Amino acid sequence: MKYFKKSEFECPCCGRQADDRFMELMDDVRRLAAVPFVINSGKRCPAHNDSVGGKERSAHVDGLAADIKCHTSHGRFKIINSALSCGITRIGIYKTFIHLDISWDNPPEVIWYG
Repeated sequence: MKYFKKSEFECPCCGRQADDRFMELMDDVRRLAAVPFVINSGKRCPAHNDSVGGKERSAHVDGLAADIKCHTSHGRFKIINSALSCGITRIGIYKTFIHLDISWDNPPEVIWYG
């Protein structure tokens, strides 16, 4: 990966790694966005997911999701546009971050606001 270290996506309580293909995809998203990414949350073990109030079927548990710190409308546009260009169709827009995931178990082609 060019833009990230694997450690940026690992679970903070146990060190489990995110899916390698997902991390490579995130590298492509970052390249296209051409803005720095700070990963707030990547892989979460079930215990960590529970402790942060994550959804039961969260793609974070499968290592297929990332929350990217974002505070500006321009940054949101760049991240979302590049994610869509890379085929990511599960996007959550929050006040301070953008959630991207490629869950196979949850509905595709959704954008939500949290």
